[in-house]
Amino acid sequence: MSAFMSESRFYIVFFCTLFLSDLLMAQDLVILPNGHSHNDYTRNRPLYDALSFGFTSIEVDVYWHEGRMVVTHDDEHLNEKPTIQELYLDPLKSIIQKNNGHIYNNDQTQLVLMVDLKSEKVSTYVALKSIFSSYTDIIEWYEAGKLIRGPVKVLLSGGPPIDIIQRENNRYFYVDGAIDQWGEDYPVALMPRASTNYRDYFTWYGKGDIPKEEEEKLRELIQLAHNNNRKVRFWGCPNKVEVWKKLMDEGADWINVDDLQGFSEYYKQRINKN
Repeated sequence: MSAFMSESRFYIVFFCTLFLSDLLMAQDLVILPNGHSHNDYTRNRPLYDALSFGFTSIEVDVYWHEGRMVVTHDDEHLNEKPTIQELYLDPLKSIIQKNNGHIYNNDQTQLVLMVDLKSEKVSTYVALKSIFSSYTDIIEWYEAGKLIRGPVKVLLSGGPPIDIIQRENNRYFYVDGAIDQWGEDYPVALMPRASTNYRDYFTWYGKGDIPKEEEEKLRELIQLAHNNNRKVRFWGCPNKVEVWKKLMDEGADWINVDDLQGFSEYYKQRINKN
C-alpha cells in the first residue's frame, strides 16, 4: 500500500468522523432499534451513512490477509482495501469519545457491530481477538467471566468457532447463531441473535398478501427464536415497505436493510401512526 493511499484514508476517516459526530448530536435524529445495515462497507460512506440515519446494527465482512483484517466480501485486491480498524474501529472510538462514552449523544443505545468471517474461521477469529483486545474501552466484553459494559457489542457471524469462543476466559465477542443452533443449549449471553436466510422459506416479496402457509412459517421461526430468548433476523429479505411491515408486525427483532433512507422514513411513519 502506498503512503499516499494510507494518508488519503486517514483524512477521509478523520473528516467523516468530525461531521458524523456533530450529526449524531442532532436533536431530531430518530434512532432505529430494529435497523440492521446489511453489508455496510459497500455504501458510499461506510459507518457514516448508517449512523446518520440512526441504525443500531452494522454488518462488516472481513478477510484475514497478510497481517491485515481487510473489510471485504471476497479475496480480490486485498492489499488495496481498508482494514476494520481504519473503516470502523478508529472512527467509532473518536465518535464515542466525543459523545461522552456513547454512540449517539445523550442516548445509551448500544451499537451492534456484526463481523462476518469470510476467511478461514479459526485463524480469523484469533486475529480478531488480538485486534479487539486493544479496543476494550469501547466494546462490551467479559473479563475473567465478568461483564464489562460498553457502547459497542461485537457479534461474530459466518461460522465462527463457537465452542472455542465459549471457553475463553476473556471474551470479546457474541455469536450470531444459524438456524440449526437456535434450539441448542448455548447461553443467550453467548448467542443473543438468531439469523437465517429469508429466501430459504419465503417466496413472498411484498406483492399482495403473504401466502397463508408462509405467514405461518414466519410466525413459527420467530417463535422458535423467541422461545430460546434470541432476537431474530432474516437476511436476504426484499427491501420493500410491505415486507418490513410484515416482519415487524410479526415480531422480527432486526430488519436486514439495504435501503437505509427508505427504512428510516418508514420507521418514522410507523411510530408516528402508533
